[in-house]
Amino acid sequence: MGASESKKAIKPELSQKQIEYLKMRTRMTEEEIQKWFHGFYKDCPDGLLTQKQFIHMYKQAFPEGDVTQYAKRVFVTFDKDNSGKIDFNEFLLAMDLMEKGNLEEKLRYAFELYDVDKNGILTRIEIETIIRMVLSLRGEANNDRLKDDIMKHLNGFIAKFDENNDMKISQDEFCRICSQDDYLREFLSPNFSS
Repeated sequence: MGASESKKAIKPELSQKQIEYLKMRTRMTEEEIQKWFHGFYKDCPDGLLTQKQFIHMYKQAFPEGDVTQYAKRVFVTFDKDNSGKIDFNEFLLAMDLMEKGNLEEKLRYAFELYDVDKNGILTRIEIETIIRMVLSLRGEANNDRLKDDIMKHLNGFIAKFDENNDMKISQDEFCRICSQDDYLREFLSPNFSS
């Protein structure tokens, strides 16, 4: 009666069904999935990544800048079920895209990230918001000259690719612009390089 049973921590494990699901949805091997899984649960023992934890991760990756707004946008795009937390499946699908996605997939993700109102169109206001977020992320929020240079460059491409001259960019237009311009692709996609 006086003896208390000690509880052992349960080591989380992926089921074979979950591994197969993730192998079908990603380009990762079972070994890679297991490696990501154990790292994820080491950082998130309850199996869920909160926005606060996610912002902290971004602060470590970009110590020079103010990552808050950008990290919040990334978090929202990773959180596919809009639960306010990222589970392992959502996390792994995002990591697969970042590590193994082709340029087209990455540009489509970047568009989704920047399409704040999720209407399938980037407006001038959204584009300017993107530029401010990325400059803040890079620690260059007060670099008005760089912001102006980027806007001039972008405006030139918008004029070239905005098929109906409405100063709104569709996902296809965005992908075409960025795939043909290393400068914009590099600036607008700080999460990946190719």
